[in-house]
Amino acid sequence: MRKATARQDLVYSKPTMCLHCHLIVEMTHEREADPVKGAWTCPRCSHLYPFLHWKIRKQTQTKKAPIAA
Repeated sequence: MRKATARQDLVYSKPTMCLHCHLIVEMTHEREADPVKGAWTCPRCSHLYPFLHWKIRKQTQTKKAPIAA
């Protein structure tokens, strides 16, 4: 039996659905990828997702006004 090992030169994402092949996979990119020109790659269909298209939002908690009774 052969065990699958993570390659040291690749960075793996959290399990994410590929919008091209509709499978949940761990996407990868090169460890030294350019933040502007780099992209995540789907290991199943090789579809590229440029870093610039991925929107990262900070999770902020909004204060809710108390409801007047």
